[in-house]
Amino acid sequence: MKRSVGWFLGSFIPMVVSGAALILLVPSLTDPDSMLQPWIPSVLGAVFAASAFVALKVRPDWKRSPST
Repeated sequence: MKRSVGWFLGSFIPMVVSGAALILLVPSLTDPDSMLQPWIPSVLGAVFAASAFVALKVRPDWKRSPST
């Protein structure tokens, strides 16, 4: 895959959103009266892991050129 800021942001944003959703769903997972479907945390975890892997592979080279 090509390293670019666009590809990086395209994979980083879903990673952040799915990670935040997982954090928000943790209290619902422990509640026995929760209406949460059991497959939702698994899917969010898979989206998080896949997005993190892609973000790692396409991250741009952040080296700065020396200022003159």
